[in-house]
Amino acid sequence: MAVERRPRVMRLRWCRPRLLVRLEPAAVSSSARFGSFRCLSAGIQRVAMKHGCIHYGNGKARANAFGLPDAIPVHREPIYTPRPDLVAKYPTLPNARQFRMPNVGFDVQKAAVEKGIAKQFPLILTSGRLVEYEGGGEETRSNKWLAELQQDMFIEINPADANERGIKDGGWVWVTGPENASKARMKALVTERVGKGVSWCPFHFAGWFQGVDQRAKYPQGSDPVVLGESVNTLTTYGFDPVTGMQEPKATLCQIRAA
Repeated sequence: MAVERRPRVMRLRWCRPRLLVRLEPAAVSSSARFGSFRCLSAGIQRVAMKHGCIHYGNGKARANAFGLPDAIPVHREPIYTPRPDLVAKYPTLPNARQFRMPNVGFDVQKAAVEKGIAKQFPLILTSGRLVEYEGGGEETRSNKWLAELQQDMFIEINPADANERGIKDGGWVWVTGPENASKARMKALVTERVGKGVSWCPFHFAGWFQGVDQRAKYPQGSDPVVLGESVNTLTTYGFDPVTGMQEPKATLCQIRAA
C-alpha cells in the first residue's frame, strides 16, 4: 500500500518576519542564499561588507521613537556618573510624575555632583547574570549541584584597581555605595574582564546583609544551600521614564580589603 508523503516544509528559525529582507539573488552568494530571503541576524553582515556599506562610515540610519521622552536618541549621563564634568552638557531627564509617582532623578544627579560623590566612590559598579543561577537565585541556589559551582558572592575588579587597594584575588572585601551608608562583604575576583575603574557583581545572591549572615531567619528547611550579599544593597536611585523599572545597572562604589 502506497503511503502518501507530504512535502517537507522548511522554516527559518530565530528570525522574526519583520527582520527578513528581500535581496536580489545576484547579491547573495549561494552559501548565504535561502531562496531569495535572508535573515538579518544571520548573514546580512557578510552581504553588507561585500558591498562596502559597513565599517566605512557610509552606512547611515535614522531613528524617531515617537512617544518616548527622547524621540531622537540622545546621550544622558547616569544619575551617579563617574564623569560629573559631563552632567551640564548631558543631564538626566527633568523631574516628572510617572505612573502616579514622582521621578526626581534630576535632583539626585545634581546633588551627587555637588557632593563630589564620584571622588568618594570612584569605581563604576554594574551587575549581571551567571550561567549557573537565575533571577534572584533563591531556587537555583537551593540546587546543590548548581550551588557547588558558585559558592560565594563576589565582585570582579581590575588588577590595577586591586593593586592600588591591596586587594588579593579570592580575598574578602567591603564594597560601599553612595546611598544610605550601604555596604556589602564579598570576595574579590581580580580579573582583566573588567576595565580599570569598572567593577561587576552577579545579582543572584541574597541571605547576607551588610556582612551579617541571615540564615537563622529563614523558616526551617527553606534556606538555600548558598547565601551571599545582594548587589541591590548597593545599587542606587533611578527609574526608567517609560516603564518605571529601577536602574540596577549603573552606579558607583568603592572597594576596600576587609
